[in-house]
Amino acid sequence: MENKSLDIRYACIHGFYWMLCCSMIGYASVFLLDKGFTNTTIGTVLAISNILAVFGQPAVASYMDKTSKLSLRMLISLILVVIIALSLVLCFLTGATIGMVVLTIVAFTLMLTLQPFINSLTFAFEKNGIHINFGLARGIGSVAYAVMSLILGNLVAAFSPELLPFFYVGLSLCALFFVYTFFLPGHKDEIVHQEKETEHDQLSMGQFIKKYKTFMLLLVATVLLFFDHSVINNFFIQVVNHINGNSADMGNAIFLAAVLELPTMALFTKFQQKIGCKNMMLISAVFFSVKHVLTYFAVNMFMIYVAQVMQMLAYAVFIPASVYYVSQLVEEHDMNKGQALVTGAMTLASVFASLAGGVLLDALGVSKVLMIGAIISVLGTICMFISVEDVDQHAKKES
Repeated sequence: MENKSLDIRYACIHGFYWMLCCSMIGYASVFLLDKGFTNTTIGTVLAISNILAVFGQPAVASYMDKTSKLSLRMLISLILVVIIALSLVLCFLTGATIGMVVLTIVAFTLMLTLQPFINSLTFAFEKNGIHINFGLARGIGSVAYAVMSLILGNLVAAFSPELLPFFYVGLSLCALFFVYTFFLPGHKDEIVHQEKETEHDQLSMGQFIKKYKTFMLLLVATVLLFFDHSVINNFFIQVVNHINGNSADMGNAIFLAAVLELPTMALFTKFQQKIGCKNMMLISAVFFSVKHVLTYFAVNMFMIYVAQVMQMLAYAVFIPASVYYVSQLVEEHDMNKGQALVTGAMTLASVFASLAGGVLLDALGVSKVLMIGAIISVLGTICMFISVEDVDQHAKKES
């Protein structure tokens, strides 16, 4: 019974965290455009937030490894409190000011930094023999993101983007409540300290590159595919406005894509066993490009919705397939580096998309940017076909 209660609380943490992520990052362009910022500035804000989070996560993790004064639960609570404070200030700021840019970057960075620590909450219980259903919680997070997008799209269209910081506050408060209550009676802090992880990486980056040459090309393919993916996500309101849509239409489109991710991810293991990991990677690459080309040619919201349906065979396949692919391709002591490099490639693509996407939108307009993105995506698919190896056969030989 206690485990069920923990599962519910942990699912609520993920639910409110991903709703917060949707309101902040998913609607960043809507909020900042309303305040009078240019696409270039919006792209810079998103890029800096991602870069700071990439450096902030290991820095905070290193501190947590060394200290016994702060539990993981309390760390997350403190970050949420700071987000709430910053969001309250954003509620009452007006105009495109430097102060608003700084506060937005800090709030977004802290929100992005939270993700691995929220994931790690379960491990503190696992080491004590208590199983938390992470998959269920993450699935609920995806559904929550989709529902939040739908709600915000319609509310912003009916009222104003000025509502968004109030959602930052409310969602952070809800997440804080469930984080603060996420413990077993009598184990408030002892059970939620972050464990030090054993280092497995033994190769230098240069040695890793020499050892896994085709894997490095796969990383290039990932950056190319995720560039247009990130451009569209970061500047989706501009894409939708270009074909006479509004924030409600954008919310519907995001909702559609997010909901369709769930069945694919849930059934991935069955598909992978029948089709093979190599083919799943190639399928995801092809449908990334199909989605991006369809978005470029879209002249109405129906075509955008059709493009969003491709998400179930693009992003929803790539995320689990890439994790499985790395686990089969690289040796065990290289695993951490391999997984981190794939995540880093996706983050790098997001940074490039945020910086270049905003500048290109201001200079060239939506249509030309989507054309450039689609071409880059097709190049990514070609690189994927060249680089992906048959890891399923490799795994069979080893076993």
